[in-house]
Amino acid sequence: MVLEQIFKASWLEKRPWHAFLLGFIYAIVGIISARLIFGSNPGMMTVAFTSILLIPSLNRLLQDEENVEIRENKLNMKVLFKDHKDIFEIYIFLFLGVLLTYSVVALVLPYQSMLHMFQPQLGVIDVVGQAAGSGTVTSIILNNLLVMIVCFILSLVYGAGGILFITWNASVWGVAFSYFVKQAAFFQDGNPFLLFVCLFIPFFPHMITEGFAYFSAAIVGGVTSKAVLREDMFSEKFHHIITDAWILMAIAFVIVILAAIIEVHFFPQMSNIIMGFCG
Repeated sequence: MVLEQIFKASWLEKRPWHAFLLGFIYAIVGIISARLIFGSNPGMMTVAFTSILLIPSLNRLLQDEENVEIRENKLNMKVLFKDHKDIFEIYIFLFLGVLLTYSVVALVLPYQSMLHMFQPQLGVIDVVGQAAGSGTVTSIILNNLLVMIVCFILSLVYGAGGILFITWNASVWGVAFSYFVKQAAFFQDGNPFLLFVCLFIPFFPHMITEGFAYFSAAIVGGVTSKAVLREDMFSEKFHHIITDAWILMAIAFVIVILAAIIEVHFFPQMSNIIMGFCG
């Protein structure tokens, strides 16, 4: 793949923040490709094309992560986080790059064109709206745990398959932001780009916290998938990899709970304060 040769996995490992550019560019290519080929209903296919572009690079990264696990001789939490720091950064920057692309495209498109192009994403905006501070902690935890489990299963079965669900979530967040910005700009006669920043700031803490849990699940599933293919399932190396993987899953579970608390107890106050300044 031509783009994979430009954005090599080894290059991303050395400069994780460049994954933001990767996510941004791949999402643009994915959106344009889907629009050209599936002009009548490109919404879901934009996610599919973007994910297809991302999977080869992520598969290589997950293979490298499994090699790192094999080299470690003992369990050490400090070493565990240090070993996986780069790939977590890559997932975060990829997510933000994809999210920004969808946000910008939805923001600059005429209102009716946005409704047509991103119909699947807009179809779940009611769910997003309910999840943003209006649900109970328990309901939000259960919903986010379901997403986390899906990310894990997709990555376990397809290697880097969890990126499909992560890309989908990034597209929904991005389109939802721009949709609400357009609504607010219409009624308040304000600057849509300023309103976007004002809306994004209070959403960011719980969004990125939830995302971190999803990234953990995707990484664990991908690394486990590679280990199943390459290692003896009864070997010490395999046991070491699985132990580290489940520690990361346990941490992801704790992060899901933290994200729900932030969303319910801190998001409404932050939103009112920041929107008060912007208003």
